[in-house]
Amino acid sequence: SGSNKSLSVCSFASRFSVFPSLSFPSSRRSQCVSVVSMEKGVEFGELDGSKLRIGIVSSRWNSEMVSPMCTVVLDELKTLGVEEKNIVDIKVPGSWELPIAARYMSITQKLDAIIVVGVLIKGETSHYEYIAEAVTSGLMEIQLSSIVPIVFGVLTCLNEQQALDRSTGSKSHAKDWARTAVEMAMLRASQVGKPSGGSGGSKIGFGQLLETATGESTSSPAKKEEKKIGFS
Repeated sequence: SGSNKSLSVCSFASRFSVFPSLSFPSSRRSQCVSVVSMEKGVEFGELDGSKLRIGIVSSRWNSEMVSPMCTVVLDELKTLGVEEKNIVDIKVPGSWELPIAARYMSITQKLDAIIVVGVLIKGETSHYEYIAEAVTSGLMEIQLSSIVPIVFGVLTCLNEQQALDRSTGSKSHAKDWARTAVEMAMLRASQVGKPSGGSGGSKIGFGQLLETATGESTSSPAKKEEKKIGFS
């Protein structure tokens, strides 16, 4: 309705100063903000990971914070039914190496989803910004091109305390990363099919995905036997 739209605009303008020339009475401002306020957190439906193959790639940098998150992810995946033999866990030196490792996994491991875990903490230079932006955009590009869902479990924190709170404290979302991976893997399977029947199976590449989408074969025609010319 028109009333709801006006409240949404009011909240957006008041909270983010998109329209600095607009001003609202304090009573009106609190009213609009309360209308669109949402509780943090995501609710998950019924999840079944028993037929899924999930990859985890994590960095050894800041391992005192990364390792606890990986442990929670592993435990939750098993709770959701993912068999241990269908969990591929690899580690790389730092966050910079996470995208290429995820890309390798998307090609070779026949995975239904990948969870990427790392910790970036801002320092005195701009190094943090470059790494954070490159890793984020790289992982998004990989999941869109490979159609393997990638769950972003890389913390980008302003100081070490923030990282500790979000890796080992009550603000950790590691369990939700595992749940998200299973949910997105189930969604992928329902839309484009599974890359394999669990561990093993035939490799699936872009050609086979196109065959599934179009119904047309992209396989190379059988080569005709050619007569050899030359010395025999």
